[in-house]
Amino acid sequence: MNKTDLEFFLKQNIALDINNFLLSLVTATILSLLIQLFYLKYSSTLSNKFEFSKNFVVLGITTTIVITIVKSSLALSLGLVGALSIVRFRAAIKEPEELVFLFLVITTGLGCGAGQIKITSIGILFSLAAIFVYSQF
Repeated sequence: MNKTDLEFFLKQNIALDINNFLLSLVTATILSLLIQLFYLKYSSTLSNKFEFSKNFVVLGITTTIVITIVKSSLALSLGLVGALSIVRFRAAIKEPEELVFLFLVITTGLGCGAGQIKITSIGILFSLAAIFVYSQF
């Protein structure tokens, strides 16, 4: 890799389409809210469900924003890896079921931020349907 290649990656500016970005944010918000409602209704967790789930929507939106910003820049993505290696996730996960719902919210943000709205919506709705069916039996 020579100096021009390095400058290309460091100074690369990507124009984002505001309509797609807003669609991603709205979709992530709706799906995260749906996940929160499913968590409150179908979770068998003994801890305070509302306190744990009140951050689901914000987590989904934040993940969408971060992935939208980072997806087009090698320098930003490498910086994010470095930053995330320092920060540790400190939520007190008491039950595996809580972790499943957190992964669903993070998946929502990742998919919407990457612009894969249809596949993310289908996957999340399928997962929620599986949670519904599982909770009935």
